[in-house]
Amino acid sequence: MHDNGGRFRRVVMHKVTPLRRHFNSAARLAVRWPAWLLGQVLPLSARRNLVSLAGRRRLSVGVEFAMGMLDDLRRQDPVGFHRFLWSNHLAYARTYEIPRRFGASNINPTRHILFSRISDHLRSRGIDPRSDIRSVLDVGCSSGYLLRHLEELVFPSATILHGLDIDSYAVQAGSTHLSSLQSRVKLFAADMEATERTMSSRSYDLVLCCGVLMYVDETTAEKVVRAMFSCSAQLVGLICLAPPGDNPVRSEVRESDGAFIHNMDRMIRRTGGSVVSSTWVGTSTSGSSPCHVILAEPSTKRHRTPTRDVVHARP
Repeated sequence: MHDNGGRFRRVVMHKVTPLRRHFNSAARLAVRWPAWLLGQVLPLSARRNLVSLAGRRRLSVGVEFAMGMLDDLRRQDPVGFHRFLWSNHLAYARTYEIPRRFGASNINPTRHILFSRISDHLRSRGIDPRSDIRSVLDVGCSSGYLLRHLEELVFPSATILHGLDIDSYAVQAGSTHLSSLQSRVKLFAADMEATERTMSSRSYDLVLCCGVLMYVDETTAEKVVRAMFSCSAQLVGLICLAPPGDNPVRSEVRESDGAFIHNMDRMIRRTGGSVVSSTWVGTSTSGSSPCHVILAEPSTKRHRTPTRDVVHARP
């Protein structure tokens, strides 16, 4: 039997999706442009206060308002721009609230892909994820929702689940929520640049960093990745922005939001690791930008030729 209904829906969505993207782009511009104009006549301190006020009032336009209002800061000091937003729980950081993040259905599909890749790789090495992984570190953990998911469903034998994040609001809210669940997850409020110092000489079976390196420059990202390898006994899992074309020789700043696109293969080699696998994931799955889901091992482990695959074909 022919699925004419399904075919019709696919045709409609094929037509609607570009229109929706166009509408969303126009809506973003309608907020960002007036904010930019207002930002031309106000000092930076006043503009920071206005962005903070918009955040406290939980305005849905907070991200675009911040992008327009702090456009000069975003261009001149993108790291400082992102640090200001994250450390004050503003703009995109506002979406990291307990009801919106905890629970398997709230977790971005790219994270599920990463956890699946990790579990498959561990089993290929004779390691049972459910019984043999005892410690996990999440760099850029927000409220600890990924660690909680791992604790419940992926690595139930893990007794040490640590996370650190610059967003002290998210860390405090997450810690309170996790405590109410009698979770073993423990969170630390710290800049990821201080990963090695914060975690001291601890060693973890698995170290994660999901969608976070995009907010720091190449030098800082290398420092963070090097620290991850130094405290990883088994494996490092990363989710990072994918470039629109070939990997850049050096890290590049995305014009639209000041996010950094890194050459992760190069960075991993330079910081003492080797790529195990790298999976390209498109927008239809990630819900935002194309990304790479990467598994890497410390260079002291037995070398393995990297494998690559693609979840969805490029549009």
